[in-house]
Amino acid sequence: MPKVLVLGGRFGALTAAYTLKRLVGSSADIKVINQSRFSYFRPALPHVAIGVRDVDELKIDLSEALPNKGIKFQEGKVQKIDAKNSKVIYTKSDGSTEEEDYDYVIVGIGAHLATELMKGWNEYGYSVCEPEFASKLREKLNEFKGGNITIGSGPFYQGHNPKPKVPENFVPNADSACEGPVFEMSLMLHGYFKKKGLLDKVKVTVFSPGEYLSDLSPQSRKAVASIYQQLGVKLVHNFRIKEIREHEIVDEKGNKLDSDLTIVLPPYTGNPALKNSTPDLVDDGGFIPTDLNMVSLKYDNVYAVGDSNSMTVPKLGYLAVMTGRIAAQHLANRLGVHTKIDSYYPTIVCVADNPYEGFAVSVKDDTWYGGSITVAEPAAVNHLKKELFTKYFMWTKGDMALEKFLASW
Repeated sequence: MPKVLVLGGRFGALTAAYTLKRLVGSSADIKVINQSRFSYFRPALPHVAIGVRDVDELKIDLSEALPNKGIKFQEGKVQKIDAKNSKVIYTKSDGSTEEEDYDYVIVGIGAHLATELMKGWNEYGYSVCEPEFASKLREKLNEFKGGNITIGSGPFYQGHNPKPKVPENFVPNADSACEGPVFEMSLMLHGYFKKKGLLDKVKVTVFSPGEYLSDLSPQSRKAVASIYQQLGVKLVHNFRIKEIREHEIVDEKGNKLDSDLTIVLPPYTGNPALKNSTPDLVDDGGFIPTDLNMVSLKYDNVYAVGDSNSMTVPKLGYLAVMTGRIAAQHLANRLGVHTKIDSYYPTIVCVADNPYEGFAVSVKDDTWYGGSITVAEPAAVNHLKKELFTKYFMWTKGDMALEKFLASW
């Protein structure tokens, strides 16, 4: 029986594992390896930071959820992929090292949050990218009585060589890996401090390593700039953060912004495990270049989904789910199960929520890829959509079977 390893436990990897199991049933041995037995609904981690959700509400136990669907699970941190010999080397929770063979592997271990590239992060940095980051920020916000808040993203160290085998316009150059959470947090903070009666004591500055929200159309960016003007938010472009200090942040050119609380999406780099893998598996940034079926350019039994794939720009949950589904469909055909393979067409799809003020901004935009769709709508119903999407993810234990329909709400 063919053995399929799925590496990772977030949107891309879980979609690939669940979809493949649904398609091939017992005709393949499917096993997920993830560094933790728990996975989280990460789009709701900002909600943890502002106190409207708790981390445990967003937690899925993969060691129970996956076996219940006939998928094996192994807790372990991937150290490298030996693509030439079809092996994955990982460290188990007891510290021992294991080598495991595969017939096929689907890589969805994501990128690396390079907090080490920001001096002062440990002392003064806050974020919402991990459950522990969101919990730490929640405590800080609870005690924050006023001052300057900066929120932005670190640079994205994108790979360029070799390029994936896809249309050129599908992989734009990006200064930031994803700025959706920055936009969402900037809206949330307005509602949060308004509720606490501290709005007049807080000054918010949003910064970007390039042109803010460059993945959206000029029309949508102007709309966001207008919203910020109404909210009194200052917007600073081309600020590549290098250091976080107690009361200021500094960029690579020595420019400074006053900051008593710094919330940052850390710099994005290739996953160390991928950089440590067979060299010609990855590009010069540590991401795996593939074709439109998510198959590695060098190793046809290796698939890459989500943030691990070099063509998913920005690093967005919607693209991760799409790539996971396509990889599973393609592999199912190779395993003898005839099924339609979806076409990969990148689109920015996300919802920036503001629960304390009862609305959210729904975004759907493909102009970065040469398309003409540009939607950015603030509405109360969009807040409800985010709530329902969270419930759906938790109810299905991360199985995004209906996502391609729900994303068009």
